[in-house]
Amino acid sequence: MLGLYGMPLPQLHFTGFETAFGEIAPRLAAAGHDVTIYCRGSHYPESLRVGEYKGVKLKYVPSPGGKNLSGLVSTLFASLHALVIGRYDLFFFVNVGMGHHAALCRVMGATVVMNVDGLDWKRAKWGVVARTYFRTAARSAIRFCNCLITDAEAMRKIYLEEFKKETTMIAYGAYVESSEHPELIRQFGVEPSDYYLIASRLIPENHADLIILGFLKSGSTKKLVIAGGANYDSPFHRRLREIATDRVIFTGHIHDQSVVKELHCNCFAYVHGHSVGGTNPSLLKAMGYGNCILALETVFNAEVLADTGLFFPKDEQSLAALIRRVEGDPALVRELRVKGPARVRKEYTWEKVSDQYDRLFREVVTS
Repeated sequence: MLGLYGMPLPQLHFTGFETAFGEIAPRLAAAGHDVTIYCRGSHYPESLRVGEYKGVKLKYVPSPGGKNLSGLVSTLFASLHALVIGRYDLFFFVNVGMGHHAALCRVMGATVVMNVDGLDWKRAKWGVVARTYFRTAARSAIRFCNCLITDAEAMRKIYLEEFKKETTMIAYGAYVESSEHPELIRQFGVEPSDYYLIASRLIPENHADLIILGFLKSGSTKKLVIAGGANYDSPFHRRLREIATDRVIFTGHIHDQSVVKELHCNCFAYVHGHSVGGTNPSLLKAMGYGNCILALETVFNAEVLADTGLFFPKDEQSLAALIRRVEGDPALVRELRVKGPARVRKEYTWEKVSDQYDRLFREVVTS
């Protein structure tokens, strides 16, 4: 496995792909696969550099290049090491930005599978150069990989229509959990059911600005808790601070996942503003925690939620109206809180997802 930050450890938490494959990789190992994850050395102090964890072998490679380039550089080192030393049956890459790396490995004779992770060249956080790179990397992945994985049916259709490339759809998983220590939320000055929650990175395409404005226009007497990190020097983050009032609480990035869980389990409703990407892990997490979910109306969010959430268009007035609606209909809120976990149990378990990867990897290697 290449392109990840690495394997999550008890003392080291990651989000996104790392969380997913921290669940999937051990299950693949238990199913009989010999799994190695290449880790970015700069994220692992010497004291945490174990050779194996949960049956998964870990290798550490240099990761110079700073925030924007370390992933590309470390994955290049990992790819070269895997080609020369590894003798692996299959190279699995995450993120379409690693498309050129995947192409190199395929040209050198490796069998290559990639989870593309959506449409990175459309993300507002990237400049023109980065978007161009992602686009060219996507074309390399499409041309050279033995198999591409998308994480939503809507994303599969986009790759088929835009690139004429068939992909295999495998989503992510989540756990169904409930509150155990509600007192943990009091550090933020809130009580159970007293607040709405955003839990995401504070980047433009997640629309925290629209959510703040819609929340304030709703006239709600509750609070809005925003749990997520960002560069405090960014213009977008400064804008969030400017439009917020004292009813909006910025927690910053929260490392303790038990605190994140309690914020989810005790919120009145979770507001999801993500607009780019397929099956979103944070949305699945909110479903598993039994949240009443208000989500931006996109094909991806609609696919994941089905009838377990409510939707608003990219308009603050519409969100304000939806907030007033749920506050006036406690029966609807109770119904949605039950539906989310039920859908996770049916469609989005880690066991189901891992079984799909297991079957796919075996098919690709033997075909």
